[in-house]
Amino acid sequence: MNYNIKDINAIDFTQLQKNDCLKILEFRNHPEISKWMYTKNISLSSHLKFIAGLKKTSKSYYWLFKKNQIELGVGSITRINPLHKHAFLGLYKNPNLTGVGKEILKSLEYIAFKEFSLHTLHLEVMKNNQKAIDFYQKYDYNYSGELLDFIYQEGVYENVLIYTKRNPND
Repeated sequence: MNYNIKDINAIDFTQLQKNDCLKILEFRNHPEISKWMYTKNISLSSHLKFIAGLKKTSKSYYWLFKKNQIELGVGSITRINPLHKHAFLGLYKNPNLTGVGKEILKSLEYIAFKEFSLHTLHLEVMKNNQKAIDFYQKYDYNYSGELLDFIYQEGVYENVLIYTKRNPND
């Protein structure tokens, strides 16, 4: 499912050209992005396998967001629960750009709340990622819990915070 939201194009991962897949992998494995991911670096084969697997599910969607043919970054809506009308949001930006997170976030919220008719969005953020926490709080995501010792990286367990936003139209 592709979307046009104002001047932003959301291109479904399952419909990407190979060069876009490679660009996304480059963003994903960039040190400024991967340091906040649960898995630090991923291989090309696992990346392509992941994208192929998205064709078999209706509970997870990933998009490459572009504006004027410039890749802004990636956003996802996953763990979609149609009965309870909630899902998890995720995003990362092109590490070579600044100030594009808001455009990706607002586009994801449009898809989640308008297109998917969800009631709530949740997201996970590592407890020590203060920049992301501040960003989400700025856009009305509220702290709703903490997952203790949730991620094990480099010999240390890390806590993950959960933030939630309700559909403002509900």
